[in-house]
Amino acid sequence: MSVDLVDPQAMLRLRAMCKLDPARVARLCGLTEAQVCELEAGEHGQFATPEMKVQAALKVAITLSGAQSNGMPVVNVFRKRVVGDKAGLQMPAIKFKQAPPPKTQFPDSPEFLKILLIFVVMVFLLVAVAMPLLYTLPSPPPQLS
Repeated sequence: MSVDLVDPQAMLRLRAMCKLDPARVARLCGLTEAQVCELEAGEHGQFATPEMKVQAALKVAITLSGAQSNGMPVVNVFRKRVVGDKAGLQMPAIKFKQAPPPKTQFPDSPEFLKILLIFVVMVFLLVAVAMPLLYTLPSPPPQLS
């Protein structure tokens, strides 16, 4: 026994939202009026296989609401949860055997310490050596022209 994936209420709301009658929807989508009525009533008999019924619902939804970039219709006309074959149920969470090791926030690597030492030496040279030399040198005499 297969479970019907098409939501008849969603199909009916979509057609009513577009203010179209079943005959007009059938002409737009290349279906018969009986097939459109079957999609809206949730009955069986007009389609040879359940897959053809799903394809017809998809075609109606794309024709009436438009398509997204991934090819699916803008308005969802399929059931969110199907009870019969447990499709749509949430899968159990994945359990890991061991937790991944925590990452250190600030790793102290030798390269980091070398760069820090170079920075401290440069600041020392700038403050302790270059600044006193710049401010203790006599200014040059003014040039007369």
